[in-house]
Amino acid sequence: KKNEFKKNSLIEIKDYILDKNERTLKKNKKILKITEKEINFICILNTSKFPLSKKYILENIWLYSSGTETHTIETHIYRLRQKIKETFGDHNFIKNTKDGYSF
Repeated sequence: KKNEFKKNSLIEIKDYILDKNERTLKKNKKILKITEKEINFICILNTSKFPLSKKYILENIWLYSSGTETHTIETHIYRLRQKIKETFGDHNFIKNTKDGYSF
């Protein structure tokens, strides 16, 4: 059971390993600590076949009501991108188009 639990907590995303138990994103020997909200965002982004809109992210990850005007999404994604860029040198981990956010 312990191995199965650990296996379910490790997710491959691009060249990275997301460890949900340790709350880390790993690539090669570098490790980045991330928050629970960042983990949820990355997991949903990873399983989506289509870019996620700001509205979808607000309602389904941040649990804001529809119609809420806020820059929460942009701020959190900006900070996550900065952390990834500083740790791994990756400028394109999260992409943004007119359709939304994707890998």
